[in-house]
Amino acid sequence: MKNSRGFSITLFLIDFLLLNTAFFMVHYLGQRTFRVSGPHGNIMIAIFVLWVPIFFLAKKHRLEIYRRYQRAVLIYIKSALFLAYGLSFVIIFFSLGAASRFQVFGTCLAWLVFELLALTLFHISFGKRWGFRPIPRMQRMSWKRPISPFFLLSDLLLFVVSFFLVNLLKRGSFRLIPYYPELLILSFGFWIALSFFTRKYDRTNFRSFYFALAGCIKTALLMGAVVSVAIFAFRLFYFSRFQIFSTLSLLLVLEIGLYSLYFLLKFDKNHSEDIESVEDLRRFFGQEALPLKKTTPNGSPSPLPSHMKILMDTCIDNFPGLFEFIRETVDISNLDSAEIALLNCREQTCFDVLQERSFQLVINFQKTNGIRWLNRYFLGIHRKLLNGGYFVGKLETLDQHKKRFFQAYPEYYRELFYIVYFLVHRVMPKLPQTRKVYFAFTKGRSRSISRAEALGRLYFCGFKVLAEREINGSLFFIAQKSKTPSLDKSPTYSPIIRLRRVGWNGQVIQIFKFRTMHPYSEYLQEYIYEQNQLKEGGKIKDDFRVTEWGRLFRKYWLDELPMIYNWLRGDIKLFGVRPLSQHYLSLYDASVQNIRKWIKPGLIPPYYADMPKEFEDIVASEKRYIESYRRHPWRTQWGYLARTLNNILLKGARSE
Repeated sequence: MKNSRGFSITLFLIDFLLLNTAFFMVHYLGQRTFRVSGPHGNIMIAIFVLWVPIFFLAKKHRLEIYRRYQRAVLIYIKSALFLAYGLSFVIIFFSLGAASRFQVFGTCLAWLVFELLALTLFHISFGKRWGFRPIPRMQRMSWKRPISPFFLLSDLLLFVVSFFLVNLLKRGSFRLIPYYPELLILSFGFWIALSFFTRKYDRTNFRSFYFALAGCIKTALLMGAVVSVAIFAFRLFYFSRFQIFSTLSLLLVLEIGLYSLYFLLKFDKNHSEDIESVEDLRRFFGQEALPLKKTTPNGSPSPLPSHMKILMDTCIDNFPGLFEFIRETVDISNLDSAEIALLNCREQTCFDVLQERSFQLVINFQKTNGIRWLNRYFLGIHRKLLNGGYFVGKLETLDQHKKRFFQAYPEYYRELFYIVYFLVHRVMPKLPQTRKVYFAFTKGRSRSISRAEALGRLYFCGFKVLAEREINGSLFFIAQKSKTPSLDKSPTYSPIIRLRRVGWNGQVIQIFKFRTMHPYSEYLQEYIYEQNQLKEGGKIKDDFRVTEWGRLFRKYWLDELPMIYNWLRGDIKLFGVRPLSQHYLSLYDASVQNIRKWIKPGLIPPYYADMPKEFEDIVASEKRYIESYRRHPWRTQWGYLARTLNNILLKGARSE
C-alpha cells in the first residue's frame, strides 16, 4: 500500500471480502440458509460482475483517496448507489422480475455500512501513522449557481418531444395509451429533479461543448438508473422499457444537436473577433518600433537598435520571456534587421514571403504541431539560414498537450476521451495501414508530437539544439544550422524499427526491435549523452526518449523479440556482446573497439552474467568475455549462459 497511485491487491481483497460478507449476511436473513440458488444465484453473479468495474472506476484501489475521510465516504456512497443502479438496470433489461428486492438493496446497504465502519476504524487506528487527515466536520454545500433559462426551457421541451416521437414510432400515433400519461409525468419529474441535481443547466457548464455534453450524458445515465430502481423497487413492470430508454436515447441525440448548433454559432462569433488580433500581429511584423528601453542590472538604461526593439516587442506581445531566452542563448547584438525573419504561419508556403536571400535568425510563433510536412518545413528553414544561423520554434509536447486536454474536458470523461484521442492521433500516424487515411482527413493539423520526435527531426534535418525552455505552456527551442541534412531515407517511425548496429568485422547490420522510444530518437544519441551522461548500468540518465510502455517492454526484454529474426538469419548469435551504435561504440577504448569486431554480437549479453554497475565495468566485463570466448568458445558460452539464467530467474535481474 505504499504506492498511492498504483494498484493495491490488499484494498481489492478487503473490498471483495466486505461485499461477500454483505451478500451472504442479507441472503441468510432472507432465506435462513447460506446456500445460493435460483434467482439469488443470478443476482450474485450480477453483483460481482458489476462490482469489478465500479471498484476501478471509483479508483478505490488508490491509497490517496483514503487520506481524506470525507472524500472516501462520498466514493463509498457513490459505489453503493452505482451498484444498486446497475443491478436494477440488469433486472429490468433481462426481465428478472423474480429477483428479491430485499436481497439487492439489502446487499448494497450492508456493503456500504461495512465499508464505512472499516474506513472509520482504519482512520482512528492508523490515520496518524499513514499521515491521513483527521475526520472533518461536514460542511454545508452551496447550491447557488447561475442557471441558463434558455437551455432549461429548451431541454424540457425536447424531453416532451422525444417522449411523443417514441410513442409515435411504437404505436403509430401521438395518442397515449393507459398508464402512459402517468409514465410521462413520473419520468418528467425525475428528469427535472436530476437535471438540477447534476447542475446540468449551470452557466459554467457551457464554457465548451464537451462540458455541456458531459452534463447531458451524466443526467441521462442517472435518469436510466433511477427509473430502473423505481420500476424494480415498486414493481412497475407494466411500464414499457422501450418507451423509457428510447426516450432518453432520442433526447440525448437532440441535445447533442442543439448544443452543437449553439457552439457552432458561438465559434463563428468569436472567429470574427479574432481578425483584430491578426491585424495586430501584422502591425508588429511591419516593424513598428515602440519607445521601450532595456535596463541593465546596475540601473543604467541601455538603448537597443530599432530593429531589436521590434523583435523584443513582438516577442513580449506574443510570449513574454521569449526575447530574454533568445538573448541568453544567442548573440544577437551584431545582427542586422535584414538578417532576421519573423513568421506566424503553419503552411509550407510561408517561405514564399521570404526574399531570395539567407537569414541569420528565423522565428516562427506558430506551433510546429500544425505543420503537415514537418521535415520539409525544417529543411525549408535550413535552406534559408546561413551556416551557423539560428531557428527559434514552438512546440506543444505530449505532456503539455495532455495537461491542456485534461483541463478542457470534464473529469469523468477525459480519460476515456484521451484514450480515443491517443489511438487516433498517436497510433494511426504510426501504422502503415492507417497513416494515409489519418493524414487525408486531418491534414496533419494539431497532431501530437513528442519532445524527442521534434528534436530528433531537427537533428535529422541538419540542426543542433542549443537550448529549450517552457514558456506559457509551450516548449520553445533554439536550433543552429550546423551540418547538412541526413541522407537516411528510412528514419524509424513504425512499431517495428530497424537500427544500424556494428556487427562482426565492423560491418553495419540492421537490428530489428519493437519501438520503445519516440520516433527519430536515434538522432538524439549525441544530444542526450551531452545533456545527461550515463547512469549505473551504462544507460543514459533520465532518457526522455523512452516511452512509458517502452520502459515496460525493456524491463521484460519484449522489445528484443524481433531480434530472433536476426539470430535465425545469422546476423547475431544467441549469446554475445550487445550490438552497439557507432556513437555508443565510440565511447569505448580503442583497444576494446577493435577486439569487439572479432566476434559476432549476441541476443543475450554478458551484462546479465556479471551485473556491472558503471560504464567502465561493462567495458571490462565484455573484454573478459571476448578473451575467454576466443580461448574456450563452448565452455565460455555455457558458463555465461548458466550465470545469466541464474541472475534472471533466481535473483530477479531485469533490464532498465
